[in-house]
Amino acid sequence: MATPYTEILTSHDLTVEQWDAMIAQEYLSMLWFKNLMGPSQFAPIQVKLDLMKGAGDAITIGLRSQLQGGRVDGSQKGAGQEGRVAFYGQRLTIEEVRHLVKFERVNMSQKRVAWDVLNQGREALVEKAEIALEEDIIAALGVVTTGRVQGRYLYGSLNANYNATHATALQSVDNTDDKLTTNMIRIAKRKALIPVGATAKIRPMRVKVGMNFEEWFVFVGHPYSVRDLVDHDAAYRNAQLLLPPNANRESPLFTGNSFKGNYDGVLIYEYDRVELIASTIQVSHNHLLGAQAAAVCWGQMPKFGEDHGEFDLGHDKVYEIDEIRGVEKIVYNRAADDAAITNEDNGQIHVFAAAVAD
Repeated sequence: MATPYTEILTSHDLTVEQWDAMIAQEYLSMLWFKNLMGPSQFAPIQVKLDLMKGAGDAITIGLRSQLQGGRVDGSQKGAGQEGRVAFYGQRLTIEEVRHLVKFERVNMSQKRVAWDVLNQGREALVEKAEIALEEDIIAALGVVTTGRVQGRYLYGSLNANYNATHATALQSVDNTDDKLTTNMIRIAKRKALIPVGATAKIRPMRVKVGMNFEEWFVFVGHPYSVRDLVDHDAAYRNAQLLLPPNANRESPLFTGNSFKGNYDGVLIYEYDRVELIASTIQVSHNHLLGAQAAAVCWGQMPKFGEDHGEFDLGHDKVYEIDEIRGVEKIVYNRAADDAAITNEDNGQIHVFAAAVAD
């Protein structure tokens, strides 16, 4: 019987633990979202590793409201004037996610090419795992059936385009007035800061710079919509937007071909996995992200496994990457505390813009 998680390649003497650590590091460093992920409640994609420390297949992510009341001045007594903080939780379930590849007639395959076939297979699995997680994050952020309130949505350039039925609201987006603009990004930011049609503000992402902190919102747009922003919006074409912020210019947040500049406290990024939706025209589902927009919870970081003892005396081999994780957008579960309040997305504004192909 084959033994899983033995040495990965016969040409290497590394231990399984070393390979697993290398694979996890490589996998995470490839993620497009890596600079937006972290354990802090101020990260747009909060990472939870609690379930790696013990048993369980679900974790409750805690959300805290702002302090309501509780201020006293001068000679006022504090007793009886205490404020109130509400706590909410979202249960996130984890599940096993596996990616496998099989190599047949390994010895002959290796003779035909100049590269290491098995090592290429390992790299392909890492790439596949990275793509799968990125797609799962975008899919989670793109859920429109929960946390749906008008204050978290912008369909085109007008707030009035909103409709409780998502498909109906999409039909209001056209390719004349609803191409992505800096003004739409500013409206989305105001929605985050001034919760009209919603209950709670959205907190910006917080980044440490030296001994201080910077606060930013993040806009993630499809290349078609970002194209319209770059080509047609006069405010965006201001050359100053194309420069990274003065502070912390070396930060990876402000580098790379997907970073398109900053505008009014919003970092603008282009990302090809942003969802495209067929409606009256093709529409992109873009995202203005603040803190705790979504969460990724790992119960097991990626592990590499191989099995070759049962496949034609070792001439065939099967490799896999196996992890246990869950991904969900975070919804502010206010209805649990007050039935009169509708649940709402905790850390994002959905921005739908025209995205007609070239």
